[in-house]
Amino acid sequence: MKYCTACKEKYEDSVSFCPVDGEVLEDDPAFVVGTVLDGQYQMEALLGKGGMGAVYRARHILLGDRVAIKVLPPEVRTNAEWLRRFRREGQAARRFRHPNSVTVYDLRTAADGTIYMVMEYVEGHTLDAELKKRGRFTAADALDTLTPIMSVLDTAHSMGVVHRDLKPENIMIGSPSGNGGPTVKLLDLGIAKMREIAGVDSSGNTALTMAGQVLGTPYYMSPEQWGEIPRDQNIEIDGRADIYSLGLVFYELIAGRRCYSGTTLHELRREHVATVAKPLHEVVPNVPRGFSDAIQRATAKDRSDRQPTASVLAAELKAGLTTASSGIQPLPNLAETISTSDQIQTNSDVNAPTVIGLDASNTSVPGGAPATSAPSPIAPSRTPVNTPADDSMSSPTMVEHVHAESSVTIPQAPRPLVTDVPAPSAPMRKAGSKAGLVVGLVVLAIFGVAVVVGGFLIYTKLKPSPSSTITNNATKPPANTAVEAGRYWLMLEPASSKEAPTRVAGLVPIASGQAFQVRFVFPENGYVYIVGPGGDNNEPTAFLTNKPAPETGLTSNEARGGSEFSFPSGDGLLRLDAKPGTDKFTVIFSRTKLESPQFLSTKAVGKPLPPDQLKELDDFVSKNMQKAPSTELDDSNNQLPYVRVKVDADRTGNPIVFEIRIQHN
Repeated sequence: MKYCTACKEKYEDSVSFCPVDGEVLEDDPAFVVGTVLDGQYQMEALLGKGGMGAVYRARHILLGDRVAIKVLPPEVRTNAEWLRRFRREGQAARRFRHPNSVTVYDLRTAADGTIYMVMEYVEGHTLDAELKKRGRFTAADALDTLTPIMSVLDTAHSMGVVHRDLKPENIMIGSPSGNGGPTVKLLDLGIAKMREIAGVDSSGNTALTMAGQVLGTPYYMSPEQWGEIPRDQNIEIDGRADIYSLGLVFYELIAGRRCYSGTTLHELRREHVATVAKPLHEVVPNVPRGFSDAIQRATAKDRSDRQPTASVLAAELKAGLTTASSGIQPLPNLAETISTSDQIQTNSDVNAPTVIGLDASNTSVPGGAPATSAPSPIAPSRTPVNTPADDSMSSPTMVEHVHAESSVTIPQAPRPLVTDVPAPSAPMRKAGSKAGLVVGLVVLAIFGVAVVVGGFLIYTKLKPSPSSTITNNATKPPANTAVEAGRYWLMLEPASSKEAPTRVAGLVPIASGQAFQVRFVFPENGYVYIVGPGGDNNEPTAFLTNKPAPETGLTSNEARGGSEFSFPSGDGLLRLDAKPGTDKFTVIFSRTKLESPQFLSTKAVGKPLPPDQLKELDDFVSKNMQKAPSTELDDSNNQLPYVRVKVDADRTGNPIVFEIRIQHN
């Protein structure tokens, strides 16, 4: 049976489109409920559906045991990549044992070809449901709830297993049994990365992707999962990606909302990669400062700045609970404040406002007290401090409250007003005597001359010289300043001739088998060379040299400064293979025509490079990428996104070598 995701009506398998609203019909996972699987399991209820298939509650007919069963979708049973992933999931989970992780009992294929996994069934509800019920957690409650998860992760990471999809929906709060409290269990090792676990063959593939699925949930994915290269230059995902995700789960539990909540993949990627979230203690004032600092470290953009292990994170959070809270009230004009009312309603499945500083009017301070009208975020306000009505006390003092978007607030000690300082007493002199007056005038005259001379000297010292003004206004950037050396984007072939090509940039997943062109713009005239994956095994192949192949539509690889350069040109297209993965293209731009490596001067024939030419290329890339260019996605205009390539100003004369990565699934 199939069903429509829009109107929920069900149709026979032979129907592909909903006759009511035209939506593409999908297989109805609930159709399995009530049937017997493999002659052994009575399928009782649908528990959920994800990228790896549907999960059901089932009962073993003979033994009576209640289990959870994950069934692989029928349409992917012949997809070798899916089957490898499903097998890896089962093998990894089967060899992993922890009291706070769901146990995998079996991985089987039924007589009708249905592939399924039998797992421990946990009675209870997920952490996102618990969050909806509570509104939000205290720091202590969040730590108590997630400590078992950190224990699971510490064990898993030590065995080489990375969860890679940590989120509240994958954490189960079991129903209390006996005298004990609820058991917390980690669900779904479905996208775990294998390294080496007791005989499991990882086949050297550690960067698997699924058809139509991003490996991870975008609200919690670490920057390296979005394709950012860490400082250590190792693209392998390790346990610190889980620490990042768990830090965001802590943030959400305590703040009552997701830390990052962009509505598109472009927005979410930009937030995870480039936006530093407001520290938790500034969002929820009663959070201990040390606890907030541990969360801030866990969610650092580069993994080298995070806690190295989950046990270190647990220790820092536990120690942080004993530190004092900041006591800083949220700044009303810089972030939406959070009410501490027990009636607060949240929904972790709905986009919540981001906690990054935004102007907000009519906000309230924690505790429900109305917020006073805030002063400008730039100019400090002066508010009188109430003092007892006592003549023995000094006049009211003033305290500066600076409402600025800063994570550091410096307390100011009360200072007396200048007008409150008593005038100095006049010196006593003998009546009728003029000596004191004369001496006073002389002193004042000397003091006046000193002030004038000193002021002139200071002015002369500080006044910029003409030469320094010219230097400061020079247009040539310092040697270590990054400048734009080029930009690129992809143009995807439309589904029909009536549609326009789609322009994309960055690591946006696209479909395997997609045809496309690469477009470049360089600021200067020069020559473009491209080496990409070719042949049956995706081996490095010269796609563009000084002598382009006729089928590329190019007669020259010369690019004109400021003009678009398309590869292939005209109606020519490159096409990704059908196997999901990440394809890497090496691009070389040189202001002069290159004669070395030698194969760049020969005709591009589309065959993989032999070992000697491959070594030439490796040597050339190593020499010219000692300091690799940086890339940054510019999607400020979402209709015209592009990736900017930047190099140090003193390197623009050298051949510029950079990589383009295309993720397809």
